[in-house]
This record gives sequence, C-alpha cells and structure tokens, in this order.
Amino acid sequence: MKLNTGIIAHSLPIAPRFVCGCPDHSLIFSDVRFFREEKGFYDEDIFYFAQWDKLKESKNTVPLYMFCVGGDAEAVEFFKRRNMTGIITAAEDPLNAFSIIQSIFLRYNQLENNLMTALNTKAPTRDILSCCAEFFQNQVILYDTERNLIDYSDRYLPAAEDPYWKETLETGKRSEKLNTEVRKRHNHTESIRTPYSDYVDLGSGLPKIMTYSFFDNGKRLATLTIAETNKPLSVYQLKLLDYISGLLSPSLFHIYSESDGIMEGLRSVLVGILNKENIDPLIVTRCIGSAGWGMDDDFLLILISIPEASKNSETLTRYRHIYERIFPDCIAFKYKDGVILILHNDTSEVLSEYLPKLEAQLSLHDAVCGLSFPFKGILQFGSQYQNADIAIHHGDHNTRVRQLGDAITTPIINRIAADIPLYPLCHREAVRIFEYDQENGTELLMTLETYLLQYKSLKAAAEELFIHRSTMTYRLGCIEKIANLALDDAKERLHLLLSCIVLRTLGNQK
Repeated sequence: MKLNTGIIAHSLPIAPRFVCGCPDHSLIFSDVRFFREEKGFYDEDIFYFAQWDKLKESKNTVPLYMFCVGGDAEAVEFFKRRNMTGIITAAEDPLNAFSIIQSIFLRYNQLENNLMTALNTKAPTRDILSCCAEFFQNQVILYDTERNLIDYSDRYLPAAEDPYWKETLETGKRSEKLNTEVRKRHNHTESIRTPYSDYVDLGSGLPKIMTYSFFDNGKRLATLTIAETNKPLSVYQLKLLDYISGLLSPSLFHIYSESDGIMEGLRSVLVGILNKENIDPLIVTRCIGSAGWGMDDDFLLILISIPEASKNSETLTRYRHIYERIFPDCIAFKYKDGVILILHNDTSEVLSEYLPKLEAQLSLHDAVCGLSFPFKGILQFGSQYQNADIAIHHGDHNTRVRQLGDAITTPIINRIAADIPLYPLCHREAVRIFEYDQENGTELLMTLETYLLQYKSLKAAAEELFIHRSTMTYRLGCIEKIANLALDDAKERLHLLLSCIVLRTLGNQK
C-alpha cells in the first residue's frame, strides 16, 4: 500500500517536531530508503531518510519528500528554500527512527492485505468494516442515505454508557441527540473537505469524525463514518479514507444498490454487442427498458484508457464505480483494459457541467478518454466504440478529454486512401497551392481551408489562425495570384475545402 507524508507523520508514536510543505499530497510512497546524494536522481515513489548533519552539506538536488532527523528550525528553513515536503524529528538514534518508518509501511501493507482478503472472499459487512477500523484505530460505521444504520465495526466500540452510541443501537439510526448538539454548536464546528470526504471537529466534549459518501448515479447510496473512539483523528487521514473507500466501493455497490442487478444484465448485453455475439434483439430491448432507456434514445460513448501500471481487475472495478458516479444518467463497465461509459440523453448542458469533473478525475488517475459522436440508437454502440478509440489515439494529446471531431479526419482519409488514390481527386487549384507551400514553406493551403470553414469571413478566419486581419488579406492575395478560384460557386467551394483537408492530411503524413 502506498502512503503520503501526512499519514506517516500521524502514524509516528511520538508527534514530530515539524511537518513541512504539503503533507496531504497523493499516496505515492511505497518504501523508505536512506538518502545518498551521490545517487544523482531519486525515485518518485520513495520517502527518503536523512540525518541533518549529512543533509545540510548537500549542494546538489535533493528529493522533494524527506524525513530528517535533527536540525530543528535550521532544517525547516532548508525545507522551505527548496520547496520540500517532509517530517523533521528531534535528534535521536537514526536507525531506530528508520526502523519505525519501515514498521509503518509494513503495518499498512498488512492491513491492506487483510481488507482485500475480506473483500475478495465476500466476508460479512461487519468483518469488512472491522478491517477498515484497524487503519484508523477507531470505530467505523456505515449509514444509508436515510441515516439508517447499515452496520459497524466490532472493534474500537464506544463506551457502553456513551449516550449517542446507545441511541444509535436502540433506534437503528444516526443519533438525533448528536445532531441536535451539533446544530447548537454550529458556529463552533470546524470542517475540512476534500472532493470525496470530510473531516469534522464537532467541538469540545464531542468526538471528531470523518465521513465519505458513496453515490449511485447521482444519488447518495451510503455514508462511511470514522468516529474518534480510541485514537485522535487527524486531517492527515483524509487521503487514507479516500483510498479505503475506493476499495470498498465495488462491494458496497453490489450489496446495497437496488439497481445493480438490473444494470449488471445491461452491462453483459453491451459487452456482448462489442464482442459481436449473436444476441436476441428482444433481450437487448428488455435490458435497455429495465434501465428506463429506449432503444432509439440519444447516447454518447466515453472510452477511458487507464495507464498500464493500473490495468488490473481490482483497480478497473473500482474505477468503474468512480466514473459511473460522475454523470447523472449513465452506465459504466470494464472492457478489455479500460472503462466504458454510456451516457443516456446527453445534452450540451450535461456535458458542460460534468466534463470538467471527468477531466479532474482522469488527472487523478493519469488517464485519458475519447468521446464518440453523439448517436441515436443503442445498436450503434459497437461502431461508436471504434470512434471513441480513434479519438483517444488521434485526438489532441495535450488534453485528457479527446473529442472525435478533432481526430476523425486522418483515419477517414487513410481508410479511403487505402482503396482509392485521393491525390488525383483533389481540385487542381488546391494542388497548385499545396505544391507552392511545399516549395516555399508557406501556409496558404491552411489559410484557404480556414477561410472556407469560416464562410469566407476575414475576421473569423484571422481570429482562428491567430493572425492580424491585414495578414489574412495579404495571404488571400497571394492565393489569388497562384490559383484561379471560383469561390462564388457552392460546388467549387465544397470541392476546394475537401481538397484542402485531404492535401493537408497527406502532407502531414509525408
């Protein structure tokens, strides 16, 4: 299991003197090693360990994340100057300190193994929640969307006389007495939120809590709560809560989502369509209808490509639930080494609201996606999958969300060119401009293409090309000297535009 600086700082038996930088970064550390300056480069997933006497003599680049023994305020200034994140402890036996950090990694690795075993063997929910409790050494409780008690860990239970927990056990709901007390102290409640979880300090005399909410197609499915019953909770544990909740998602969705059985049948049908299996159309119609969709409704396909390092069944299952929760009316499923989303009744309003959320999630997973064209009728699903794949491979590689419209030209021209020589079909005047560009290093063909695409608007074409209007006029004058164009003829304009696109594509490949 990977950790971050904040989790390590919180797990130390004695609180460190200083925690520098941004300790709540992503979970990236898989191990701890001694810092050696002569190495010259540093692994990004390693937490480096050093004594201040050696670290302060370093004159070259040092790792961004470090554990430093000794140095106090002088070490803090060193970390600040170099924009480092890390932990600074009192001068002590370095081997003992290093051993403590190793034991922290070993402990979390074992806890993760225990949890994954419980999930894979489909252990009872209480056993799974008890495994989760060991990560935080506090009680873990699961509530449904109506605040009803689903289950709880049998470890780190509150004291039997605790009035709030006693009420929860008696009523089977989250304590109303606690809610009332929190409302009274509303102005004194402190909360820290991440995109997925919350850390809440309810005030003196009340436990700190952390919560993570699970959503099913925009509806809250359940809330996981960590209650401070044994060890102090810390904001540094929020990323840990996010990670643990991600592992729990597939199991919770399978058990508690009413729609999961219905949607699982639809997922199987869609995979069958992709695999070109002979599926009875009546079965497709029935599965589509059970989801509240129609065969001829409007859809959009999103294909998500996951980094090679994350391509395993458990990760893809977790990602499937994460991406499915982004859009309000969709279904997601694993296919080969990626995740497919089918958006139902997509609109420009839906896309403008939720695509930024999708892009943010892709960034967290270092993934990219391709969007098909919007399509009518679910039976186009197989063809649109190919289109989304084209968008991934031929779209703008500087973006994570890649549109098919930005990528479709090259593969279409390549497919046609495999059967038909395209160069002889191009307008001869466009060929003259193309050859002039090739000989002189100019961009007159692109200028003409943009001018035609912008309905012969000088202003719009200049803005599209990021040039001054006078420059645009000059280029069109050069084009008129080279070629004899009849731009008032609609058929001529279409032939010229298609020729520009084909020649530009062929020229880029050449």
